[in-house]
Amino acid sequence: MKRTTHIVFISIVVTMLMASCVGHFPRFDQSGQYILQRLPDGAELYVREGIDAIEITLIGEGLKIEDLSPLQGVLMITRSNHSDLTVTISGFRNVDFSRPVLRISSEHAAGMAISKCDTIVLNRISNSYWRQNSADPELIGDYNGDGYITLSDFASFAPAYGFSEGSQEYDEKFDVGASEKQYSGIWQKIFSVPGAPDGSITLADFAVFANNYGFANPYLGTWNFTGTIDYESSTYGYVKATGTGTLEINQQNWEMSGPVEITASSTYTDEDGNLKSEEFSIEIDSVDIVFTSTEMTITGSMANPVNGAKYDILMKGKLRVEGNAIFPESSGTGEGYGIFLINPVRKIGEWTAHK
Repeated sequence: MKRTTHIVFISIVVTMLMASCVGHFPRFDQSGQYILQRLPDGAELYVREGIDAIEITLIGEGLKIEDLSPLQGVLMITRSNHSDLTVTISGFRNVDFSRPVLRISSEHAAGMAISKCDTIVLNRISNSYWRQNSADPELIGDYNGDGYITLSDFASFAPAYGFSEGSQEYDEKFDVGASEKQYSGIWQKIFSVPGAPDGSITLADFAVFANNYGFANPYLGTWNFTGTIDYESSTYGYVKATGTGTLEINQQNWEMSGPVEITASSTYTDEDGNLKSEEFSIEIDSVDIVFTSTEMTITGSMANPVNGAKYDILMKGKLRVEGNAIFPESSGTGEGYGIFLINPVRKIGEWTAHK
């Protein structure tokens, strides 16, 4: 009988202790936008699928910025004000929403609470790339002009977050919250058309930047060419050539450039009037590349493979998009497109490329 009484007594004590622990560390603290799952040594934050950024204010004695660890590659900006921590998180493009996005490791978890929460869902506009002529797409958030959005750009953006016009930290280039996705195809996932600044760097601006984080300018990389030359030369008479080539586009300080290498076969008339056929390789030097929403233009200089004479050359094509592939082409696209020698300007051929 005594043994039974002792077992019942122990069971009651264990149950009371467990109830005390559950009350001390509630498993879920849930609102419509997040779940704060408390743990004995801290907490984990989950966010609702569909939001683009969240800002929470954590209150509690002893909380420190060093206690916070972003998870799944999200971006985090923090501000400390006495016992409060403002935590802003974005970059949910590749997040698994069944897993936490923030880990809070603190022995003070018992007294921790979220006093404020703000979220944002960005507008998603997508028109057809090739019909959009109002603005040329740009990689919003590329603050060093290298064609990629990386930690270097985030290091530029983060200190301006939370500031408005009139403060030293505010810079209009970070005020990008009204930007839009106006293109399908290669620009579909990227905010590429700037909107009007509203004078404050807020949650919307961070969400736009974080959406673009990790992207590169879609025009960078290797392009493959085919082309034909067919014209009457004052030096060699009738010249005809076909060829293929590559262009490797890089970017620095917002300027695109890259070497063009071409392998071609041609027929021409030599100085003695003899018809010649040759295979040759050409590299176009000092190449500059400019894109608009509808055109690709390449300028550079090339050496004549026969006598080494230098020519300035311009290649202009109209852009066509199919899915994630893009094609500049000149044949059949109207006046002003093709391969040109300049000074003076004269059209000498047609070209197309793809990436």
